[in-house]
Amino acid sequence: MRSALTLLLLLSGSGLGCAYYNAMWSAERYAKDARRAERRGQTSEARSQWALAAAKAERVALRHPRSKWADDALTLQAEGLARSGACDEAASPIKQVRDAVTDPPLRERVALAEAECALSAKQPLQAEAALKLPLASKDDARRSRAELLAGRAAVLRLDYAAAVRHFERSRESAALPERARALLDAGRHTEAAALISSLTGSEFDGERGDLLARLASAAGPAAASAALDRALKKGRRIPVQEQARLLLADADRRFAHGEYEEAASRYRRAAAVAPAGSNEAGVAAAGEVRVQLTGVREMVELNAVAEELRRLSAAPNGAAAKALLDLVTHASVAGETPATGFRVAELVRDSLDAPALAGRLFLMAADRDTASLYAPKALVAAIAVLPDRRDSLIGVLDRRYATSPYTRAFHGEPSVAYAAAEDSLARELGLEIGAAPVVGAMRRVDLPIPGPRGPQLDDLPGLDRGRPGSQPTANARPGVPPPPPDRNRP
Repeated sequence: MRSALTLLLLLSGSGLGCAYYNAMWSAERYAKDARRAERRGQTSEARSQWALAAAKAERVALRHPRSKWADDALTLQAEGLARSGACDEAASPIKQVRDAVTDPPLRERVALAEAECALSAKQPLQAEAALKLPLASKDDARRSRAELLAGRAAVLRLDYAAAVRHFERSRESAALPERARALLDAGRHTEAAALISSLTGSEFDGERGDLLARLASAAGPAAASAALDRALKKGRRIPVQEQARLLLADADRRFAHGEYEEAASRYRRAAAVAPAGSNEAGVAAAGEVRVQLTGVREMVELNAVAEELRRLSAAPNGAAAKALLDLVTHASVAGETPATGFRVAELVRDSLDAPALAGRLFLMAADRDTASLYAPKALVAAIAVLPDRRDSLIGVLDRRYATSPYTRAFHGEPSVAYAAAEDSLARELGLEIGAAPVVGAMRRVDLPIPGPRGPQLDDLPGLDRGRPGSQPTANARPGVPPPPPDRNRP
C-alpha cells in the first residue's frame, strides 16, 4: 500500500515538473523568436512575441513561486512586458526582481527592462541610472543592448555626440539607423551619408526612406541622391520594388527643389527598375510627364501632353497618369471671364508646375478686361513666374494700376483697401468670406490668393507629395496671408 502511494506521489510530482518545464520552455522560445524578429527589424512581430513570452512566464511565476526557476520566470515576465510596450504592467515584476533576486545576470536583465520603460516614459536620467549595471556586464549581448538604450537616452537629452558613441559600441541592428539619425542631428552629414549608404540589408527596409528624407532635409537633395546611388550599387538584397520607391521619393525631392533634369533622370531610372505593370512603374511614367509639363509654354503643347497621359492612364497601373490628366483637362479649358481665366492660370502654376504657361495665362486674364479687379492681381502673379519680363511688367502695373491695393501691397505699402478687394474677388467666385485683417508692409511676392486654388499634386494617388511651401487647396481665408510660397509665387 505504501509503495503504491509513493509511486502515485512520484508520478504526480513528475507531471507537475513536466508541466512547469514545458511552460518555461514555451516562454523562452517566444523570447528567442522576439529577439530574432528584432534583429530583422520586425518591430510589431517582436512585440507580439515578447507579450506571449511574458504571459507564459507569468503563469510559471504564479503557479510555481518556490521552484528553482521562479526567479528566471519573474525576470522574463518583466522583460517581456517592458519590450512589448506594457510598461504599466511591468512595474510590479521589475520591483519584485530588484527586491528579491540576487543573481547578477537576472538583475542586469531586469535593469534593461527598467531602462526600456524609463525611455518609453521619456525619462532619460532614470534610464541611464538603471543602465549602470548592464553597461558594465561581462555578457556581450546584455552590454550591447545597454549601449543601444544608453544611446536613446542620450538622444532624449539632445546629447548627440554621446548618443553616437553609445550606438557605435552596440551590435544591435537597430543601433545603425539610430546612429545615422544621431549623426544627422549632430550636423555630421558626411558620416551620416556614408552610414546610410551601408544599410543594404532587408532589416533596414523600413528605415532607408526616412533616413534619406532626413539626409535631404539636412544636407540637400543631391546628398540624398548620392547616398541612394551608393546604397543601390551595394544593395543587391534590396527588393526591386523598394528600389523603385526609393528612386521615386528621390525624384520627388529633386522636383520639389526645381531640379527638373535630375528629377526626370530619377523617374526614368525608377521606371526601368520597377516591375512591369506595377504601381511604381505607373507613377514613374506619370512623373516623367510631370517634369515635361514644367517646360510647356503654349496651350498646343499642353494638348500634346494630354495625349500622352491618355495613353498612360489606359493601363491598369495608370491611376497617377489619370489624376494628372484630369488636371491637364481642367487647365485646357479657356476661361470665359477674367475670374475663371485667373483660376485656370493658378491651376497651371500651382498644380501643373508650368510657370511659363501660367504666366501667359495670367497676362491673358489681365488683358481680357483691364478694368477688372483681377487685372492688377494677375499682373502681380505674372511677375513672379516670368522673371525675364519682370521690369516691363512692373512698369505696366505702375502705369495702369498705380492706386490699386494690389500694386500698393506689391510695393510693400499698407493698404486698408486690400482686404476689401480680396473679399470682392471671393464673392465673385462664390467663396465664403472670413474676417480679414488690414494687410500692411507685405512682401512683394507674398500676396494671398483667395479661395481654393485647384487640386494639388500632393493629393494625387501615387504622386507626392508634400512639396515645401505648397499652399492649401481649399478653405483658404481671403485676406489672410498664407505661408511663403514656392519659387516666389504671389
